[in-house]
Amino acid sequence: MLSSFLSHANYWAILVSAVSYFLLGSLWFSVLFGKIWAAQVEKLGVKIQDPEKKTIGMKMIRTFFLEIVAVFCIAYLVYVTGVANWMAGLKLGLLCGLGFASAGIAIAFTWESRAFTLLFIDCGYTVLGLAVSGVILAVWH
Repeated sequence: MLSSFLSHANYWAILVSAVSYFLLGSLWFSVLFGKIWAAQVEKLGVKIQDPEKKTIGMKMIRTFFLEIVAVFCIAYLVYVTGVANWMAGLKLGLLCGLGFASAGIAIAFTWESRAFTLLFIDCGYTVLGLAVSGVILAVWH
């Protein structure tokens, strides 16, 4: 089944989904929730500073690579489930965002005693990013 997916995958849709996820993160952690997120992280003893030029590029590349991995997995699920409309893609993205990504983040946050506000921001980004990806992948297959 994986080899069939690899030969039928819409790599442009996967790339556009990953770019959308990445751009959402840029907005999410700057304009939308950047100050609140930074304040919550600093309460944990982590000082958020403007990234140094030598490290920001690698962090952005890693982030984008991991978003490609997540989007690729959603694309595979879209393929094997036959999801072919925006609503089904949205539901699949929400299901994966809540059930897999956010659950894992929330488990770690529980043991790290992180604030609910930080959990909401981090999980919200993941859920929305995967939901948008699910929609894109479902309608552009």
